[in-house]
This record gives sequence, C-alpha cells and structure tokens, in this order.
Amino acid sequence: MKLILGVSGSIGAYKAVDIMRLFQKNNHSVTVVMTWAATQIVPPLTFSAFAPGKVFHDMFSKNQDSLLHINLCNENDLLLVAPATANIIGKMANGIADDLLSTLLCAFYKRVVVAPAMNVHMLENKAVMENIVRLQSRGIDIIEPAEGLLANRESGKGRLPTADVIYRHCIDTAGV
Repeated sequence: MKLILGVSGSIGAYKAVDIMRLFQKNNHSVTVVMTWAATQIVPPLTFSAFAPGKVFHDMFSKNQDSLLHINLCNENDLLLVAPATANIIGKMANGIADDLLSTLLCAFYKRVVVAPAMNVHMLENKAVMENIVRLQSRGIDIIEPAEGLLANRESGKGRLPTADVIYRHCIDTAGV
C-alpha cells in the first residue's frame, strides 16, 4: 500500500515518526505531508531521514511540483492524518484548503483515516464533536483517541493511539 501520512500540530506529532516507520517496516510506501504547526513540533528533517524526497510541508516550495496535491492523490491509496488537531478536522469538515495538507484533503478521493489527538476539553467541544460526526457521515474513518495522561497533566480521552493501534486499524479495515 502507498499512503500519505498527514501530520498536524498536536504534541502527538512526535509519535508520527513511529507510525511512519511501522508502515515502512511492513513494506508500505509513505509520503509525509506536514502542517506548519507540525513542523514546529517535529522538524521535517526527522521524517526526511527515513523518507528522503517524500516529505512536504509548503504549498509553494521552490522547484516543487505545482500540482503536488493532485499528483499525490493519484499516486497513493490512503491518506492517514495522525495526529489530527481540532484545526485540521475543522478544515476538513468545512472544505477549507489553505495549506498543503488541507488542500490535499480536499482533493483526495480515496480512503481517508483520521486519528484525532488533542486535550480532552478540545475534543469534547461541541464544534469539534460536530465536525467529527460530519466527517464520519462522509465516510471518513475516525480512530478513537486513547485515554490517559495528556500533555497538560490532566487525564482523559484525547491521546494519539499507539503506532501499532493505528497501523492495525488501517490494515485490518482495508482488508490488506
């Protein structure tokens, strides 16, 4: 399987490297598309060390394919957004395309899996909950956030599940 790993700016972004490596270990091709906020948590170089030439974070990088968002859609089978912040979920639910990842999400016409990761209070916000329901009604697969200790030392639902849980979900539900 060829997939795009969309990484948004949750503190859980550090786990995205493990997710990428697990897919690669199991012979899947991974391209990484990061939001600006994600690049502030995990530098693109971290991903590039394991996926040279397959890490993107800017819609208009010099010498970059001007149709990258379309060509990536055609070349990949799955778009996995892990972690997915309230921001990227809101953009997806409302068709906002103002950066490379959100533009790619608007153009992607194959299977999309989203793993929300945020503070429990953000996750329980009515707008966020409505956006998640809206995505599910459109056939987007949502992986339930894990419960446990959160970045702000509160406990609750909102943690990014482990790489293994995310991998198994993507593989098991794809019939691969």
